[in-house]
Amino acid sequence: MIEMIIVCVIMAMLMSGIVYRMTSRQGRNFDTTVEQVGDLLMMYALRSEHGGQPVGLMIDPERSALMLMRREGEVSSGNQPMWKMDPMVGGVQFPEFMDIGELEVRVDGDQADLIDWPLSAMPGQDRPLIEIELNYENRTVLLSLPPYALSPQRLEAGVQSTPARIPEDLDTTGRWQEDW
Repeated sequence: MIEMIIVCVIMAMLMSGIVYRMTSRQGRNFDTTVEQVGDLLMMYALRSEHGGQPVGLMIDPERSALMLMRREGEVSSGNQPMWKMDPMVGGVQFPEFMDIGELEVRVDGDQADLIDWPLSAMPGQDRPLIEIELNYENRTVLLSLPPYALSPQRLEAGVQSTPARIPEDLDTTGRWQEDW
């Protein structure tokens, strides 16, 4: 009887270790996915500011991925521009425990569907405010890319982890003569 109790205790300890490792691995995968989506948003901002052709963000539900697209010069049969995945920037593949359907994308505060058509930006033109909300268990991370920023802000549990940069008109504040 004592041997059975010892075996049960050892099995319980092994199982608790395995469960802990599995859940912490998913948490690390979630953090990595959030960082990759942030990097993709940064590339979107850079390409929309300094690129030579229109760029877009699109969700591929078959691959469970968020991708950076670029518009090619040719048009399809319906006179619609052809969007192709940017070969220089790989898409963000979401882990199997994250449902791509729960990914919430907002453009200027309105819900956006990036499955049928990409969220596009023309080089040199103003971008909208883009917000992507990622959820896993009880964690929610919001990545916000303001129109003037080149990198997204990360908000988790209401705490802003990167300082917001607010544009300032140097002419109106009289700071245009200051040395930088």
